[in-house]
Amino acid sequence: MERLKKEFDVEFDWLGYELWPADLPRPVVEPPRVIPSMPPIPTRLDLMLATENMELPPVERPKRMNSHKALLAAEFAKVHGLGEPFILELYRAFWERGEFISETEYLCSEAARLGLDAESMRNSVESEEFADRIVGFDAPAYKTGIFHVPTFIIDGKRYAEQPYRVLEKAVAEATRVED
Repeated sequence: MERLKKEFDVEFDWLGYELWPADLPRPVVEPPRVIPSMPPIPTRLDLMLATENMELPPVERPKRMNSHKALLAAEFAKVHGLGEPFILELYRAFWERGEFISETEYLCSEAARLGLDAESMRNSVESEEFADRIVGFDAPAYKTGIFHVPTFIIDGKRYAEQPYRVLEKAVAEATRVED
């Protein structure tokens, strides 16, 4: 997203999709069967990172974390003009440092660090002030045409879990000025 913004001078409207809303049952995940002679099989995320020649920092990330409070906090930050820096910090905290970003105390401390009123954010999160702006998976998200995250909607077309070069081409075509 940052590269696209710099290269094409475009803006993005970040929308919160909750992967595991409280009413969506979580499947029981069996540990993979280990066969010593079997080579590792990359995940979709591994493959996406490989296409970009990227690696995630080797940190332990929280498993089965609920993102609801983080999404509520992000909506609060958006309303107060600091949505993008707040959201980027949440991404870095989770993916780069393995922090548990769904705790109200953590969210409020990040809000204060960015200059937001932490107590107002706490009240907003606890009252679920912006809950109507968050779309849950599965059925509500599917109704909007979103089946995977991240999904970019560029010029009315959906691009789910795509490498940068695909998004770059789509934005270039969408922003091309006809003579």
